[in-house]
Amino acid sequence: MIRVITNLTSPFQQYQKIEFFRSVLYVFLILNTLTLLPIAEDLFGYYGTVGTRGWNTNIPFLKQGSYGLVNFLSHPAMTLYDWMYIVFIVGQLIFLTMGLLRKLPIISSIMIYFFTVNLFLKGYLAFTGGEVLVNLILFYLIFIQKSKSKSGPFYDLQQILNNTFYWIILIQVCVLYFFSSFYKLFDYHWYEGSAIMYISRIDVYSSFIFESIFSENLILSMIATYLTLAYQILFPLLVWFKKIKIPFLLIGALFHLGIAFGMGLFTFGAIMIISYILFLDGHQIEKMKDLFRSALGKKTSESV
Repeated sequence: MIRVITNLTSPFQQYQKIEFFRSVLYVFLILNTLTLLPIAEDLFGYYGTVGTRGWNTNIPFLKQGSYGLVNFLSHPAMTLYDWMYIVFIVGQLIFLTMGLLRKLPIISSIMIYFFTVNLFLKGYLAFTGGEVLVNLILFYLIFIQKSKSKSGPFYDLQQILNNTFYWIILIQVCVLYFFSSFYKLFDYHWYEGSAIMYISRIDVYSSFIFESIFSENLILSMIATYLTLAYQILFPLLVWFKKIKIPFLLIGALFHLGIAFGMGLFTFGAIMIISYILFLDGHQIEKMKDLFRSALGKKTSESV
């Protein structure tokens, strides 16, 4: 117990990692929003194909609490302002850019959460669990900030918030894996080994290659099904072991790339891979940064 308290109150050592993770996540969200622009009205508009989440008009807006703040685009008033979703998209892109440039970091973190959670919840029927995880992480990131002071009560409070919410994010990812595997164990097709085979036969969740490999091959389906279960069950345990962490996360990255391109759940796969950054140490983060710099430098030189 004493060690836990010490870890939470000690100076935050993971700020560079968090900022790198924050930057990668923000870039992903910008690209994700830009790719959704052609269908933005269907996803986020009040009269869009997705529809609204509903609103209890008997309860005043101010008494709706957090529900009102995160479901703003479903408010009946949007029938008069059916262009409001454009404001939220523009607002999200502006504050994501500000966040990348480290401008007004606290305000930008709050506004990024506000705009993003409203957009994702408005288009909830078209999204996956990945967007839910992003909503949670963006909320936690609001509290992880660089302290301007070097000492004093505000400095100490910020260190507690940084350490606490950093660990909350890590635990959140582990909880996601735990419950994902836990509920699969109650599904006959998962513990019997045929789940991947049946999933591959659903057109909307299967690419041509994925379907051709698994749809009629029970043996390969059983291998893929049990490997999926094993990885999800073991993740909350093995991800903490430094000696096997990198190969284990590489297996996970391949697993999620399979989900992204095999099942067409690209955003979910990408979000989970991005979350792996938080489980790396400082030396590994620097290696990743060097890879990004060399890749960008190579592209710049080629373009010149």
